[in-house]
Amino acid sequence: MKKNSYLSSIIAASLLSITQLAYATNISITLEGSGEVNAEEADINCTQNCTLTNTLSKNTLIPTANSGWVFSGWSGQQCDSGSQVLVNESYKTLGGASGGAKTLKTADLNGDSIDDLVSISLFDGEISLRTNQGNGQFNSTVIDANLNYPTALDLVDLDGDSDFDLFVAEYGRGIIKVYLNDGLGHFTFSQDIKIAGISPYSFKILDKNNDGQHDIVVSSFSADITGDLSVLVDSINAAKTLWFISDNGSYAKEELLSSSASMTIDAYRKNGVVSVVTAEIKNDEVVQYRSGKRTVVDTGNGAYGAAFGDVDKDGNMDVLAAHYVPSTLNLIYGKDDGSFTAAQLITSPDNGVTATSLGDYNNDGYLDIATGEFNKKLFYYFSTKSYKDCVISTEGDISLTATFTESVDSSNSNTSNNSNEEALEQPKKESSGGSFYYPLLILSLFFRMVRK
Repeated sequence: MKKNSYLSSIIAASLLSITQLAYATNISITLEGSGEVNAEEADINCTQNCTLTNTLSKNTLIPTANSGWVFSGWSGQQCDSGSQVLVNESYKTLGGASGGAKTLKTADLNGDSIDDLVSISLFDGEISLRTNQGNGQFNSTVIDANLNYPTALDLVDLDGDSDFDLFVAEYGRGIIKVYLNDGLGHFTFSQDIKIAGISPYSFKILDKNNDGQHDIVVSSFSADITGDLSVLVDSINAAKTLWFISDNGSYAKEELLSSSASMTIDAYRKNGVVSVVTAEIKNDEVVQYRSGKRTVVDTGNGAYGAAFGDVDKDGNMDVLAAHYVPSTLNLIYGKDDGSFTAAQLITSPDNGVTATSLGDYNNDGYLDIATGEFNKKLFYYFSTKSYKDCVISTEGDISLTATFTESVDSSNSNTSNNSNEEALEQPKKESSGGSFYYPLLILSLFFRMVRK
């Protein structure tokens, strides 16, 4: 018995040693500028260039800048994930929208493993494919035009051929149009989905009950679409956001989420639980609905856009939120306990932001942040340049550089900078025709009146 016990102890020790060796990683850290890096789990602090031999399955590197300096990002090999991200201050264009930059949706649409986009130009009813060239530049082709007030998009594999098909809410006709993808990014109209008593403004396709069919969560209301945003909002009536369950092409009402009008809806399923995020314009709130619980994620006048995405790849869904006036695009991070951080401002331009979408548009491994300014008739994205805290969880040696730069006046920070990397001339604000623009004071008073 003693011999067997002794052998068992040797085997156990050997297995432990092998396990530890499997996770052994040399982490070489170079410091540029004035700051330090703490390896949180190993409780090791680097105040100068150092190499850590890590025997842990996960190591979080936390940069801290010295007084008068700021952390500006990681470079070298990419971290496996992070805790929050750093975003470039200037944007890159995705292209124009002559009828107003309304909506964006992201997916690989031509099978090249690179994120493309579909967009809505509202008042000319144009749906466009923006094909990614692999370097953050996009070619635009029209999928369909002259639709009657198209308001929302989704990309789902409807026919089971492993590519993304296109769904478009044509609010002016009270239908959802379906276009099938041939796998190369060529879309052909297939059918209209009409649900009795429903005028879909925003929607999301998701298999809610896990039966293999495509259910729909939709925001429906009646409204006057002959004017601008204030006319539409002031005329909203009979609003409801609810689930419809698919039964071989027919749809049955299943759950009422709210009696609020949602300008944008997104949803996802994780571990059998469905989460829905909505931009409720009359409440001035971006809201998550999960397991019967309503959670306010972000607030701001004219809540307009909302999208889920795990920007820092930490396993928690984050929310990108757009508010029309004052115009703000915010990133809100999901926490391990299911709550959210305070909103972090990405940009606050003069014109109202509308679209919200997340994707790797420059093909560098990071999720970037896309939006649209309606009156500027322009879609654009902010590229993510680095994680904030660097998480290493895979085997192998890694070399990283933590860069610190001297801090500058806050007026030049990315929370107020709306410059374009391509130095485009800033178009004038518009107030006629179908423009969404109103003076900020008037719209602020209007939204206060609506809430009463």
